[in-house]
Amino acid sequence: MHTLPRSILLITALSLLLAGLLLFDVVPFLRGGFGWQWPYDRVALSHALPLIITITAYLAGAWLLQRARRVWPLLAWSFAGVIALSAASMVLRSDDALYELFVRTASGVTTGQHLAGVEIDWSDPAWLNWTHTVEPFVGRSGHIVLSGPALPMWYGVLNTALEQTPALAESLQRPLIEYQCRNYDLLAYTPAQWASAWFGMLMPVWAALGVIPLYGVARRLIGADKARTVVSWWPLIPALILFAPTWNTLYPLVALVAFWMLLRGLDGRAGWLIASGLICGLLTFANFSMLPLLGLFGFYTLLHDLWHKRRRWLHPVGVGLWFGVGLILPWVVFWLASGLTPVDLFNHSMANHLILDRPYVPWLWLHFWEWALLTGVPVIVLWLKGTWRQRQAVKPGAVLGLALLLTMLVLIFAGIARGETGRVWLFFAPFVLICAASGLPAQHQKRTWWAISGAQAALLLVVGATWLLINAPNITPPPSPPGAVVAERPVNATWSNQFQLTGWDAERIDDHLQLRLNWQTRESMTTPYWFAALLVAPDGSVPQETIVWQALDTAYPTTCWKAGEIVGDTIDLPLPADPQPGEWWISLSVFADKEQPEVRLPVTAPDGSTDDQLGLGPVRLP
Repeated sequence: MHTLPRSILLITALSLLLAGLLLFDVVPFLRGGFGWQWPYDRVALSHALPLIITITAYLAGAWLLQRARRVWPLLAWSFAGVIALSAASMVLRSDDALYELFVRTASGVTTGQHLAGVEIDWSDPAWLNWTHTVEPFVGRSGHIVLSGPALPMWYGVLNTALEQTPALAESLQRPLIEYQCRNYDLLAYTPAQWASAWFGMLMPVWAALGVIPLYGVARRLIGADKARTVVSWWPLIPALILFAPTWNTLYPLVALVAFWMLLRGLDGRAGWLIASGLICGLLTFANFSMLPLLGLFGFYTLLHDLWHKRRRWLHPVGVGLWFGVGLILPWVVFWLASGLTPVDLFNHSMANHLILDRPYVPWLWLHFWEWALLTGVPVIVLWLKGTWRQRQAVKPGAVLGLALLLTMLVLIFAGIARGETGRVWLFFAPFVLICAASGLPAQHQKRTWWAISGAQAALLLVVGATWLLINAPNITPPPSPPGAVVAERPVNATWSNQFQLTGWDAERIDDHLQLRLNWQTRESMTTPYWFAALLVAPDGSVPQETIVWQALDTAYPTTCWKAGEIVGDTIDLPLPADPQPGEWWISLSVFADKEQPEVRLPVTAPDGSTDDQLGLGPVRLP
């Protein structure tokens, strides 16, 4: 009877024990401390069930496809797995995955790049003074203040391109309109600016593409069989799934492409080295948190030449020079256009970054711990174990493992991180997987795969279901529809072909007239319309001031109304102290700007006539 190696049994057992401790929050320190800690917020089983089912289905399919003759079915399954698991993680705390994708993209707190891309005037060259341009985002979006201009600029390019295709922009905007609802700062967005959010919302798709270069790099370094294992583990990285759709989930794809080019360049092809450097230059231009990737590439190059003694000692210098040509190219272009050097931007970023107070000694552990947990403790242990066992082997997997270890030690002891390393250092995760798989024994492969994959899946599920890792506190979710009210007087009046009044009623209650209105929406709206009602006495006089309101006292404004639904609203109209007996009328009007109530929305009455107000009546008062 074949059993698992003792080390694999121990790794699995400890990982499952850790999952139990996290599930019940037995040791809160596991979530952080000393200045930063992830909130504990365990979800109900009903919300975790979609993720449980998706993980189970993924594991079953991944195992079957590992034995397939061709590799592309496994690549396709892993690609789909990233997307499916990301979507399932969205409903851990929401009933609408699309809403979660949108708010995490549009919020300045969770990402901010889309927000900055909309608010910055890219037609004004003043944006090139980036350290000044980002000042308005201090306190609103820390990610923008700490980064270069590449990502907001990308959204600016998308916005400009979509402005040239209004039909496409409007069709992409339509499914998202209801999500702006009570977030009035989003109402000024053009259809193109709404549509460009889809790029961020589709981040799980872009992250899933990482399986292609991941397989290519892994096959080159550790062989095709173990590369299959690496690819099957990619959707089980907790940070990749739980931080969707942030840009951090895209960085591994780009980092892998750059590393693959570096490997080609180490064979003596300078063009590949320049291309690898250019990609890394663009990454640093997008986010300074990508700078540690240069350390990994540098250590790998040095160790690669150290082990391959046939190389000349000056070879790493040549590699660095060609790589550096590509690396500095984006920065040179920006410097020529703006006069700002990389040092200027880096110093400005660090001035805002390092104000976060993190005591040095405890965070020597906590920075590594969070990254290890959100990458996956089982594969982290396998990487460290394999690197130690293969430390004297002249194998690319061992070289990469040692290069990654040296990079991580420098990062940890430098002390410049400020928490959230599980998200920020996610681009190291694919290299961890390659190193972890490189040291796996050939025997007991089936049981080993199930043990490590199951442990990874358990940690992914538990962390997602118990930690509040990502939210958008500055985005207000859409409220529930109010339904209809009792309004027995039928009417069919339409305002600007957007919504119509289908029924109304009014009755006196003490010192006021209660007006009940039932509206039916024809199409979703981006304008929070105001309503006005003016009481007209039987003698034609106007004894009271006009009453102005938004639907349901702003709780369900017209921007929340969905096409086809009935929205009931009730308003109290004060009556004079001694109201005239007889037939009263109500003049109902709608307008877009509270400061300009005289600019009213046209209304078409049931008889086909058009006016800027609708008379409701009569309402008989004794």
